[in-house]
Amino acid sequence: MSTDYVSQWKDIMETSLTRQSFLEILDGKIPYILESQFLHRDVAKKLEDVLAPQLIPYLHATGPTLLKVGVAQFEFQALSEADVQNRPDNAKERYFIEVQKNKHLHDHITTISGQNVWQTVVDKLRSLFPEWDVVVADEGPGKEYFSGIFRSINDSTPIHCDWSPYDSRTEDWVINQVTKQAVFNLYLAPFAGGRTEIHDVQWTPDALKFRDTESYGYSSAIVEGRETATIEPKVGDLCLFNTRNMHQVFPVEKEEDPNMEGLINGKRARLTLSSFIGLLPQREGEKPRLILWS
Repeated sequence: MSTDYVSQWKDIMETSLTRQSFLEILDGKIPYILESQFLHRDVAKKLEDVLAPQLIPYLHATGPTLLKVGVAQFEFQALSEADVQNRPDNAKERYFIEVQKNKHLHDHITTISGQNVWQTVVDKLRSLFPEWDVVVADEGPGKEYFSGIFRSINDSTPIHCDWSPYDSRTEDWVINQVTKQAVFNLYLAPFAGGRTEIHDVQWTPDALKFRDTESYGYSSAIVEGRETATIEPKVGDLCLFNTRNMHQVFPVEKEEDPNMEGLINGKRARLTLSSFIGLLPQREGEKPRLILWS
């Protein structure tokens, strides 16, 4: 990386969720937001109890196993160069079919937990930006995206970023139009290890020099010499960061009690409620539009 590097972050201190801090996340000026105890532990435990046994592998993912309840648009992206060369014609159609299968997921889970936790997060964002349209992404009638996947990343990820204008380039997805992109993760279970590291380097076309063509990851050389912030959240914490920044999730450690119920290969599920958040270009006469999808 360049030797004349100057950090884009004002500081790497932990920051709570406010209107100003969210704007700074979108602009890449701070590494992350952490709103401690956003969700009551009792609700989180109910969600863990019902969701952990339902976790299944992503339909398509290169690298370490990713588990989920719900649907991720990521499952329908071209994750490797081989995917790009062998792209199915019906990728978007297949995605929206899966969305329909999961459209009532949050309503169903709410009857068990007593709280629609996805709605709780979205209502918080709407309260910060009453003059914006904060909505689930869509491409017209019958083509609303899914937002609010429950997922477990237990076995790590490569260094990567999530930047839809590049990641989803093989099709004309509305999320390709976002000018800024972030994610929220609401942590629903206590687990050992599993930290997230965020690096002060954002995706640009130059990043492709470091791209692993067999996965969605990038070489560690891309983050050498850059500032790094570490997130080690607790159950009930809400975390947001700019996904255009390179980041990495580390493996969950095995529990000391191997007889604990619900373990996956000796590990407690690193269970989160997660959704991307993107800002679309503002059109004349319309409100700014903040869209959500998973």
